[in-house]
Amino acid sequence: MSRSRIEKRLQKLEAVLTDASRAAPPSQKWIEYWDRQFYLYMTGQDPEAIRHSPIDAFRAVMIYADNPASLVGSIPDPDQSNEP
Repeated sequence: MSRSRIEKRLQKLEAVLTDASRAAPPSQKWIEYWDRQFYLYMTGQDPEAIRHSPIDAFRAVMIYADNPASLVGSIPDPDQSNEP
């Protein structure tokens, strides 16, 4: 198989394996992208934001939510009320 043919097949494979973030999981850029997407979905700003999101993104964002930089972590917990 010629080199250019292998490169074309590799590019097609990479396109299939890359999610909407266009970043490699679990890089910081990838986690921040999915954190923003889940935030948009959870706050009702974009109901389609997490369409076709990988399950690994959900898991990573739930762990990242404890980070002060997380948008998802900044959403108030509706189960915790200030009432006695």
